[in-house]
Amino acid sequence: MKPKETLPHKIVALYEASLLPCLPGPGESTDYAVIPAPGLGRIMGFPWWRTLTASLEIPSIFDADDAPALAASAIRNGAQWVVCTQNGACLETLQVLALLHGAHLLTSRPAALTLGRPPYNAYRIEQLSQYLAQEP
Repeated sequence: MKPKETLPHKIVALYEASLLPCLPGPGESTDYAVIPAPGLGRIMGFPWWRTLTASLEIPSIFDADDAPALAASAIRNGAQWVVCTQNGACLETLQVLALLHGAHLLTSRPAALTLGRPPYNAYRIEQLSQYLAQEP
């Protein structure tokens, strides 16, 4: 499956699987994507993220932070959208790798609404419906 050429403007950051039922289904809101909470992709790795988001029918962004090897591994294993903030020659290599695999490489983490960890996430979950409200 070829990734969308453009990323949705709305992005939701997730900590764990318990937050998945809070996300609206396709057609219930404006288009959105998901990304791991800051720093979590680097700690947990791409297999965790792929498993967490496998049931979702929306774009998924893997954030490798400044770890180019982690970003390359995610691209080789099927990630369609990957964030890697590392500079230098490795960035050029990642861009070529992404092109070869039909993936998209982002060089900065996009802004996202971060859902909190239970039980502290009630306020953010309430904000989620407003954040993802369909635009007229």
